[in-house]
Amino acid sequence: YCFYETVLEGLGKSLHPMEIRHYSPPGDGLVRDDTIVRLVGRIFAPPSSKILMDVMSLTPYPGNPVSEHYEENVPDDTLVAIWAVVAVLNNVEYCNDSKRHTFNIAVSDYVRD
Repeated sequence: YCFYETVLEGLGKSLHPMEIRHYSPPGDGLVRDDTIVRLVGRIFAPPSSKILMDVMSLTPYPGNPVSEHYEENVPDDTLVAIWAVVAVLNNVEYCNDSKRHTFNIAVSDYVRD
């Protein structure tokens, strides 16, 4: 496994520490620092702690992350998609921009280790 330390950007630009664990066969290279990647995986997010993610698919965006123009060539697809069987715990609250809304959910436990 390869382990990466990063942050997950939430609503209002809040940052949450996150550890990514990705199986990488011998001989596969590591992802370079500051590379933007698309991830598919399972998340465990305990309260007041680091988010843990087991990655099933990790796809780096092409280009040189050291280049000052790297982010200009990355598609603006910052959509986060989560699939889960949940119970909605409260009513929907609409954000100030009227485009987004929030609500609390409960999902079954996923324990990584």
